[in-house]
Amino acid sequence: MELARESGRRRAAPEPIRAAVAMTLVRLGMQRFSLSAAAEQAAVSRSTLYNWFGDKQTAIEAAFDYLAEQFISLFAVAVQTEDTLAGQVGQAAAAVSEHRSWADPLALHTTDLLDMILDERGDDLMHRAIEFWRPLIEDAQRRKEVRETLDIDETAEWIIRALISIELLPPMRVDLKNPDAVRNYFGTYIMGGIGNG
Repeated sequence: MELARESGRRRAAPEPIRAAVAMTLVRLGMQRFSLSAAAEQAAVSRSTLYNWFGDKQTAIEAAFDYLAEQFISLFAVAVQTEDTLAGQVGQAAAAVSEHRSWADPLALHTTDLLDMILDERGDDLMHRAIEFWRPLIEDAQRRKEVRETLDIDETAEWIIRALISIELLPPMRVDLKNPDAVRNYFGTYIMGGIGNG
């Protein structure tokens, strides 16, 4: 068994271990979460998890960290194909909308899970999201796609708030099952508030 300590400092657990711990947190919630349940999910011994995390609270922190990373990586994958902010916002919206209907084991699309993340680590998730969108907005400013006077962090916060609404609010006029409609709706209306035209 590989030890989790190197020179007195704890290293990050491997991705499959972190994913299993996150899955356990999603399935059981914070109150019922245990290292034993997470070890069973990861198909490793409890002592192996103890070596990686040390205690239940550290494992929960790692689970929230993993979930936030996964949420941001959803955007990172989606925007790669686009070279305008409007396209990037539209693709990110379509990815979140598609994610809403997934039946994956982590069930990251569920309102309950997003509520849990926002309640427990909302500040962290917002900071990560702002960091993600900041360079894309700066690039859009250089291209004159958005106003030069925009506050970058406020704009990034506006974008992430709109994207999170896909998970939290029921659709009224936009068909969230139609990726083209989602791209057009969010690209149009988010950019309407920050665009240069």
